[in-house]
Amino acid sequence: MYGQISLRQYEGLNGFGSAPAADMQELHKALEAGYQVTSQTGGSALRVESLEASLKVVTWSNHHIKFWKKIPKSPAYSTVEEYNQLMSYGPQHFAFTQEGELPPATDTQYARRTQLVKFMGTQREVSHPATLIHPAHGDIIALENQNGILWLLERVEQALFSADSSLAFDGQAEQWDGLDALIDATSFVDLQGQPMQEADIEEASNVIIENYGYPTDLFLGTRVQSDLVKTMYPRERIQLPAPQNGQIGQAINTMATQAGVIEFNPDIFIRRLPSPPSAPTHANAPATPQAITAADTGTDGDFNKGAPAGSNEYNFVVTACNRFGESAHSPIMVANHEMTQVEKDAGEHIDLTITNAATIGAFPPEYFRVYRTAPIASGGAVPTAATQFSLIMQVPCVLQTGGATGASPDDVNFLLPFTNVAYMGELTPNVITFRQLAPLMRLDLAVLAPAYRWMILMYGTPLLFAPKKWIRMINIGQLV
Repeated sequence: MYGQISLRQYEGLNGFGSAPAADMQELHKALEAGYQVTSQTGGSALRVESLEASLKVVTWSNHHIKFWKKIPKSPAYSTVEEYNQLMSYGPQHFAFTQEGELPPATDTQYARRTQLVKFMGTQREVSHPATLIHPAHGDIIALENQNGILWLLERVEQALFSADSSLAFDGQAEQWDGLDALIDATSFVDLQGQPMQEADIEEASNVIIENYGYPTDLFLGTRVQSDLVKTMYPRERIQLPAPQNGQIGQAINTMATQAGVIEFNPDIFIRRLPSPPSAPTHANAPATPQAITAADTGTDGDFNKGAPAGSNEYNFVVTACNRFGESAHSPIMVANHEMTQVEKDAGEHIDLTITNAATIGAFPPEYFRVYRTAPIASGGAVPTAATQFSLIMQVPCVLQTGGATGASPDDVNFLLPFTNVAYMGELTPNVITFRQLAPLMRLDLAVLAPAYRWMILMYGTPLLFAPKKWIRMINIGQLV
């Protein structure tokens, strides 16, 4: 008769299943996959990494490019594009005549305009060994080519709105004129810090009609459109009983006006006027200006706009810019600049003086960007953070000497800090087009090392044939 066999018979033999607890713990550790991603030992050293095959895009994509996709495009045949404008069919006098009388002669008025083609591009490079590995997300060269295209299109999209050739120091600007510069200077609707309403869009469309245009499109920031939608909530109606899986909320894609139906184009690249950088945006950016100072004078200011009644104070900083990038902001003014109610009522503006860096260096400034605070209560604290300042103007540099006065602009309070801008107009080839000397293209570079190098290029310039058939809606505030 055989007895029952149990683990007690194996005690002390140090075999599997009967080892001391300490030994079993060590063995257990050695077989764990673990979570280590560096200094992997034991079982974790045998673990195969699992990398998601699809690349997750956490920045903009082709879906976010709006204006570039919609603007009419036409070929350019020279680096200087010329066009004629029909300004008037003749003088504005009466056409009535007496019987048998010869009518007075009238002449059509024409104007010749020019626009210079500008050049944009980016260089990309992939080493030869990188093309031999098994990549996680497909062909590395194709992926980098796509990334370069999107990088360039984002710059194109922004430049179509905000680029300004008048900022060049020597008159030969690298950038073209965007809508901010192309639209007639008198063609704007000022919301004075208030969120956009239906009435504002109707008013802007009416201004375009009075200038013989037919607005078709409105380009605006996503936050501005969101605030417009929120104004519709009090008027929203839901039929009861609500249907199963019912949906609430509103999405505004178009708006019917007396000028016709206007299509909304929310653009992620149209954002609130930015704050200054705390560090240079490029290694070849200009040196930081030494200082900016302020004084009162003039009669063309409007500092009652967007400010509470009574005395207010403001503070300024300035950055220097060139074709490479933007410098860090200048030191914050030691004391805020005060505008009294009497000075505001008198229409005084703020005279600014920008002092260049003591040493200009190899990359001098071409223009300056001026940033200002929102109105500060009289006697308020001096701001200390860059986020308390917002862009209000860009001015060309007039002198590139170290320590000299680089520019002396006047702040008339045209743009309010921390506000938005929107653009409305007739998006037809007879009114606006983008002239392309070379479309978006790839140009391979010589192989000088075990690496593939190429450029992604585009040559062109936007043309606005009728500057008053577009309008800017400025100083758009946000709902809080």
